[in-house]
Amino acid sequence: MIVKAIICNIDSLFLSMKSKILPFFIVVCLLFTIVSFVAEKSDKSDFEAAKEVIIMREISNRVLRYTGDTTSTVLPIHRLAENEFEIPFESSFSFKPDSLVRIIDRVISSNDLPRNYIVNVIECNTAKVVFGYAVFGVEQKSLVPCLGRQQPSKRYCINIKFEESSWLSKHLYLLGLGLLGVGLIAFIAQRFKKTKLTTEQTIEESLINKAAIHIGQYEFLPEELLLVFEAEKIPLTIKEVKLLSIFANNLNQIIDRNRLQKEVWEDEGIIVGRSLDMFISKLRKKLEQDPTVKLTNIHGKGYKLEV
Repeated sequence: MIVKAIICNIDSLFLSMKSKILPFFIVVCLLFTIVSFVAEKSDKSDFEAAKEVIIMREISNRVLRYTGDTTSTVLPIHRLAENEFEIPFESSFSFKPDSLVRIIDRVISSNDLPRNYIVNVIECNTAKVVFGYAVFGVEQKSLVPCLGRQQPSKRYCINIKFEESSWLSKHLYLLGLGLLGVGLIAFIAQRFKKTKLTTEQTIEESLINKAAIHIGQYEFLPEELLLVFEAEKIPLTIKEVKLLSIFANNLNQIIDRNRLQKEVWEDEGIIVGRSLDMFISKLRKKLEQDPTVKLTNIHGKGYKLEV
C-alpha cells in the first residue's frame, strides 16, 4: 500500500509538471524554429557572397594564365544560384583536364570554400558539356573521368556548383518544426483531455443531482428506492416512490386525490380510496424525523408536501 501511494504521488507530480512544462516547451521550440529559419535565410552574408565572386574571378584568371592568355579580360561572373556559378571566357582556348582540375582545386581549397563540388566545362556555341567531374572532399574518392585527353581549342565556360553550406541550419530548422509540431499536438491532446474530463465530470454531477432529490434534510433517491436522513437509509416501496416523486416535484402545492390515485394505481385497474390514505400515512411517518417537512391533508382537496 505504501509503495502504491508513493507511485500515485509520483505520477500526479509528473502530470502536474507536464502541464506546466508543456507550454514552456512549445515556446522554446517556437524560438528554436525562428532562430533556425533566420539562420537558414541569412546563412551567407553579403560579404561572403562578394568574396565567393572574387574567388571565381581568380579561377578565371588562373585558367587564362595556364593557357598563356595575358590580354583577355576576366569577364563578370554569373551567379546562377546561391551555391552555383558560371565563369565565362571571351576567347577560345585548349586545355588538359588534369591541369584544369588542379587549378580549380587549389583555388577552392586555399580559400575555405566547401570541399564538395561539381565542375562542368561547357562549350558556349553548342551548350554541351565537354568535360565534367565531381569532388567529394578530402576523405572521399572524387569522380574525374576523361583525364589525360587534351580538349580542342574552343570558347568555353566553366560551371561550378557547391554543396549547400546551410545543411546544418536547414536540418535544425526542420528539427525545430518537428518539435514544435509534437509540442502543439501534445498541448491540444492535453486540452482535449481536460475538456473531456470536465464534460464527463459535469455530466456525472448532473446525473447525481438529477437522481438525488432533496426534501428538507432528506435525500430522496428514486432509482434506489431510498430515503436518506443523515446516515440512516429508509427503504421505500415502488408506490411510495411514485407518490413521493409527485410531491417532490410539486413542493408546497396541493395535489388532488384523483390525480394521485390515477398516476399511482392506474396500471392496476382497480383504485381503492383507502390505499392512498394508507400510503400517505406511511410516507408521513418516514418523513417525521425532519420537523420542517410536513405531509398534510387538505380537506376536500387533496394533500400537500410542505417544506
